[in-house]
Amino acid sequence: MKTEKTYTDDHQVKLKTEIESDLVEQFKRRAARQIARSTRIPGFRPGKAPYNMVLSYVGEDRIFQESIDLLVEDIYPKILDSEEINPWGPGSFDNIASEDPLVLEFTVPLDPEVELKGTDELNKPYELKPVTDGEVEEFVLSMRRNYANIVPVSTPASEGNVVYMTVEAVDKNAEPGKDAVIIKSSPQQTLIPTVEESRATEWPYEGFAREFIGKKEADTFTLEHTYPEETDSADFAGKTVQFNVNLQSVKALELPELDEEFLKNSGGFSSVEDLHAGVHEHLESKKREEYDDVYYLDLVDSLRQSSIIKYPPQMLKAEEEEVLHRIEHDLEHRNLNLDLYLKLRKLDRDQFNEEEVKPTAKNRIERSLVMDAITKKYEIKISNEELESEVSSVVNNLIASGEFAEAQKSLGTKKFSESVSMQAANQALENSIHRKLRELADPDYVIEIKAPETAESTTEETSVEPAEKE
Repeated sequence: MKTEKTYTDDHQVKLKTEIESDLVEQFKRRAARQIARSTRIPGFRPGKAPYNMVLSYVGEDRIFQESIDLLVEDIYPKILDSEEINPWGPGSFDNIASEDPLVLEFTVPLDPEVELKGTDELNKPYELKPVTDGEVEEFVLSMRRNYANIVPVSTPASEGNVVYMTVEAVDKNAEPGKDAVIIKSSPQQTLIPTVEESRATEWPYEGFAREFIGKKEADTFTLEHTYPEETDSADFAGKTVQFNVNLQSVKALELPELDEEFLKNSGGFSSVEDLHAGVHEHLESKKREEYDDVYYLDLVDSLRQSSIIKYPPQMLKAEEEEVLHRIEHDLEHRNLNLDLYLKLRKLDRDQFNEEEVKPTAKNRIERSLVMDAITKKYEIKISNEELESEVSSVVNNLIASGEFAEAQKSLGTKKFSESVSMQAANQALENSIHRKLRELADPDYVIEIKAPETAESTTEETSVEPAEKE
């Protein structure tokens, strides 16, 4: 066989393979025997008719077409092997370019490649801000609010009050003929925060709740806000939105005292000091997790921009399907389906795929490939100690969430153990990659590696594949 290779810009290779005539003849006869086994030919038992009789009975075209199917199945892996091609996934048989000599054409998606660049230029100090006493007090206040009694008031709304209302959102600059209503009038409620408690994530915009200060029950008024093109809410992006508000009631919160009952209900704390220490630890862990998510994602994305990443379109398509499957799965838990979700957002499926699904899939693939490249370049491995530590962490999290027994029951002991081990290995490897990234980006930062609390431990290393990155 002689094969001509043409590499394409989308990381595939086109193959044009010429097949020897004697091999073609061999597969024609194999096809004829297969046809003879499945076709009743008068005067012969199944599979016993000679080649010429089968040829006369079914015709040369059918024998030729079935011989091509058998030939492709047989020679395709041999072509890949002889041409030293590493495919990402199944290729496609495209065409018969010629029948004499027989020339077959294939398209093969290639395994992804990453030329990692920019590691020497990474520069991002690790600057995690400590938890302040004010943040602890604010969190304790939110805990007290969760247990507060809600009582109506006749005075104007003020900080700390809960206001109940209906809100309608209207696009002030809607195109003629298009429905200007973004959100139909619907009931909402919100707590009026202090200035210090205000958050950029507040719905529908930061400062919305504080607009109610001084307003009274039964007041109606409008609020206006112009959103940037880049905003968390796709419905509001780039629009000037008028909110029509009907304030239905104002209520105050009667906060519970920090007494023994409150401490017990809040997690079994023995004292106010113990409560503050527990909250501080919780906030510290949450703040570190949120900071790390942004910090490491920025580093990976920086390497994405400077590196050369190649992968075939089939890989992106498969990831798009996986992303869409996850979205549909999440919607099921919210008692929604994709069609209804898109209708509520006023999007069609093609627009949704192009604007949201495809970019998400692209990010996931490229970040995962960069992580994989870092692992290979720096020969990152995880020790048994780290793996054991992560296994303990996964199990403890399952126990704390109340999902341990159910997961073990639904998966079975063996699959449950395998699932925990795989999750722990992925997390341990990700932690090791993060340490390498931090070492590159901020070499002055001292990284503490916690060892598991075991009587004996080894320092053997384990090689594992990196997990996909969101």
